[in-house]
Amino acid sequence: MSDGRSVSGKADDSIPTMPQLGRRGIRSYVLRQGRMTNGQRRAMDELLVPHGIDDVATMKVAFQVDQPLTLEIGFGMGDSLLEMASALPERNFVGVEVHAPGVGHLLSGIEKADMDNLKVIHGDVTTVLCDAPARTFSEVLIFFPDPWHKKKHHKRRLVNSDFVAELLPLMVDQALLHVATDWEPYAEAIFETMAGFPEFSRCDPPWRPETKYEYRGVRLGHRVTDLCYRRVGFDDGVAD
Repeated sequence: MSDGRSVSGKADDSIPTMPQLGRRGIRSYVLRQGRMTNGQRRAMDELLVPHGIDDVATMKVAFQVDQPLTLEIGFGMGDSLLEMASALPERNFVGVEVHAPGVGHLLSGIEKADMDNLKVIHGDVTTVLCDAPARTFSEVLIFFPDPWHKKKHHKRRLVNSDFVAELLPLMVDQALLHVATDWEPYAEAIFETMAGFPEFSRCDPPWRPETKYEYRGVRLGHRVTDLCYRRVGFDDGVAD
């Protein structure tokens, strides 16, 4: 995930953060002004309209075929998301990312592969949480979010009780929430958070591609933990 980590996998404390636009009031990422290649700029200028989503409320109709919809939050450069969408043509995918170079890179990949089951949202995931219709997603993927190692920054972690509560009504019955992290204290915190939601039942993780952050973390000796949960006990008052 493009999450403000340095090459060592640690959050970059030298870059200031700003209040988040959305419900939570705190950003879970650092918005860096990374350099964009000419190809990435071209993709942002020319490909965001055909392959992007600008109306979250109607995102499902943006696809040619009505299929189960997977949301990936923070796809980084998008290589693993592109691989998943290519391997699973029976599913539709939406990736959300704030960093423009990664968005441009993924848009180029979508165009090159001529894919119609993958769309991109350039922006903050709070837009999705606020505007997406109930029972939209059959999968939500969060791979290697910033662990915000320091205790004073734990409030910036993406996966917490408020986030899960906002996500809950957006998931269909038996939907999968899949979080992967290479920071054990964060994995423990996520496990404790999910224990407070009886609407989720832990399950075995499905296949997913290896990400570059995962590869980097393993080389540094980090243990990768995949936490997967099924949405069960559906009773949110939303009519079918």
